[in-house]
Amino acid sequence: MSDIENFDIRTHVIESIVETFDTMVSMEIAVSDAEPPNTAGVNRMVAGVNFAGHVIGIINIQVTSELARLMMAHMLDLEPEEIEDEAEIKDMLAEISNIVGGNLKSALNDAGHPCVISTPSLTYGADFSIKSLSMDRFERYVFSYQDEVIFVEVGIKTQQITGDGDDFSSTDVLGRLDHVDIEKINALDIKAQVSEAVIDVFDTMLSAELEPTDTIPAESLEALRNVGSVSFAGDATGMVSIHVGDNFSRLLAADMLGMEVEELEGDDEIKDMMGEVGNIVGGNLKSAFTDAGLACALSTPSYTTGTDFKIESLNMEKYERFAFRSDQNIVFVELGVKISELVQAAEKQGTDIHYEVDEKENSSETLSEEEIAAALQQFADDQEAEADDPAAGDQPQSEPPSQSSAAQSQEPPQPPPDPPPAQEASSQAPPENDEPKRPEDFDLDLLLDIPLEIKVELGRARIQIQELLRLTSGSAVKLVRLEGEPVDILANDTLIARGEVVIQNEKYGIRVTEITSRMDRIRSFSI
Repeated sequence: MSDIENFDIRTHVIESIVETFDTMVSMEIAVSDAEPPNTAGVNRMVAGVNFAGHVIGIINIQVTSELARLMMAHMLDLEPEEIEDEAEIKDMLAEISNIVGGNLKSALNDAGHPCVISTPSLTYGADFSIKSLSMDRFERYVFSYQDEVIFVEVGIKTQQITGDGDDFSSTDVLGRLDHVDIEKINALDIKAQVSEAVIDVFDTMLSAELEPTDTIPAESLEALRNVGSVSFAGDATGMVSIHVGDNFSRLLAADMLGMEVEELEGDDEIKDMMGEVGNIVGGNLKSAFTDAGLACALSTPSYTTGTDFKIESLNMEKYERFAFRSDQNIVFVELGVKISELVQAAEKQGTDIHYEVDEKENSSETLSEEEIAAALQQFADDQEAEADDPAAGDQPQSEPPSQSSAAQSQEPPQPPPDPPPAQEASSQAPPENDEPKRPEDFDLDLLLDIPLEIKVELGRARIQIQELLRLTSGSAVKLVRLEGEPVDILANDTLIARGEVVIQNEKYGIRVTEITSRMDRIRSFSI
């Protein structure tokens, strides 16, 4: 692995920020040499994503609430006072952080630092500060737009990953399907898992007994408090934040270090303690995901302190907030989790694949890419058959007689079992000594009458949203494709061939010049 010290963070971040503001919100911003502004008492919003894997870290993009509203107005070609939905502003900032963080992640991967990024989080209010702990490199950049300032912070750190060797630069979940246990994922009680970890770490590490409570007093949300947060990313992504009042935090840190509260100097001890608490709780949840076969990595902890702020982890499938009490002190936890859409897609294909996985586990073999494709192909056939004949999905499919079924006919009759779903019949184990079908050997006759939507992509264009909203009938859009270049031919949005434009007998058409390989087409349709 190359040295992270030689990685050019500045160029990647600055170019990405400038381009994203230009194309997405129609603002031309410039790098400034000015010092970061004093934001005490100023309503502002910080959108960020965390890196996890062989590189851990964070990137935060901070703007004032006034500038955020102006950005939204520019993007929609409206006046700032016409923006009424705060959720739209949050989504916009989250998407900017996602784009910038994704560009930096890709550059890190290309440089030999495999990592993934978490879903965006948003911190907003008038009194707070955010610090990412224990970074190898930490850089700040200031950008200006008229009288407003955009403030960006980036921190990264390398770490050695020991384990099953998951490639965190890859989003190919299908390559890991033989490890995923959907039943474990569905049965996982995330709230109970985190609650148990919080109670345990406060007991064993901080000698504080916590009891669950149903209420969070308003003063706990308004008083000075310290928050330790960690994000996890990969097949499962999300954030865990643990909020502890400042006075209670100091008491716990002093007790842990065998000191008096008055002996604590500054807040370094508080940061380390809150970071470690977040790390342990997040690591416990990560282990539960890993046990279910989800490859995910944990970010470095971040530390937020202040009196007026909220932290949101956006676009989560599951969101929980729950509290604990220790005497008169309140500890509350915020938890957001989302399972990768690729894993969810795999779950929908699940029965055939999981059956094959169980068979392979018994023989100490693993599913090949071709076998996975074949299983998914069979599932597609079953779904097509059910669409043509809805009643077919309620009846078990018949199987050809075999020696084993003939032998069973000699046994006393047994009560008929519940009819399995249609797709389970296709996942019956092949007869002994028969190898599973490969995609190139698969019988495609069943697919020949399935209709496909054919599209031809003449080219693409990248324009600002503001320009997109101005398009009307008759508008000309300049495409990014040179004259004479082949056009792409897609079937159900999958590239199958390339061709050239022809006009014959006053009719417009495409002459096919190149066809993708048969294996590539089968695999792409299956996956």
